[in-house]
Amino acid sequence: MKSNMNKLAFNKWSGILAFLLLTASVTTTYGQSSLQLGLKAGGNFFKVGGRSFDGKTYPGFSAGAYAKLNFTSKWSLQPELLFNQTICKTSDDFANIYYGLTGQLVALNYVAVPVLISFKPIPELSILLGPQYGYLVSQTTGLLGGPANQGKNAFNKNDLSLVFGGQLNLGKVIFGLRYSAGLNNISFETTDTWRQYGIQAYLGYQLWDVKLRKK
Repeated sequence: MKSNMNKLAFNKWSGILAFLLLTASVTTTYGQSSLQLGLKAGGNFFKVGGRSFDGKTYPGFSAGAYAKLNFTSKWSLQPELLFNQTICKTSDDFANIYYGLTGQLVALNYVAVPVLISFKPIPELSILLGPQYGYLVSQTTGLLGGPANQGKNAFNKNDLSLVFGGQLNLGKVIFGLRYSAGLNNISFETTDTWRQYGIQAYLGYQLWDVKLRKK
């Protein structure tokens, strides 16, 4: 069951990524391209859905680097490399399902790679849409109880999300707000499905702007 769910989520993510790459390849044929590089930081206000968690949003941290490959004045590809933190709290049902700790704050730290298509209806505003892959580098341990769960971590390593949002372009400064919805179950098993949802707010600063030669 878990394998089928993960395959379905992977197929969704692969389809979205293929669409983005196709769009990028088409728009490359138009206009003068440029590459912008910068740094960004902000806050995550995420929650983990499922009976095992309290359903509340807690603040976490986000920081990293971004690139904007501008194909035209309106279309860009915006890949990023981020450190993303999710904070959540286990509910009373956690003990009933997994014989684990209740009322426990949990920290999940990811290296995340969003790959977003950016559309500018006006120069000062970008609309962003695309997939995000996150790899869990550290997590709160010791949550699970019972003989069958000894030594296990509660969360698997891979998180696939769909990201949608808006971004203000104010010269070299960018300010953005985006919503992230998890596509796959991040639980170590399928007893209770866990997915991440939430909002990310960020501020960024452009460091370089390089003009690329048109083929």
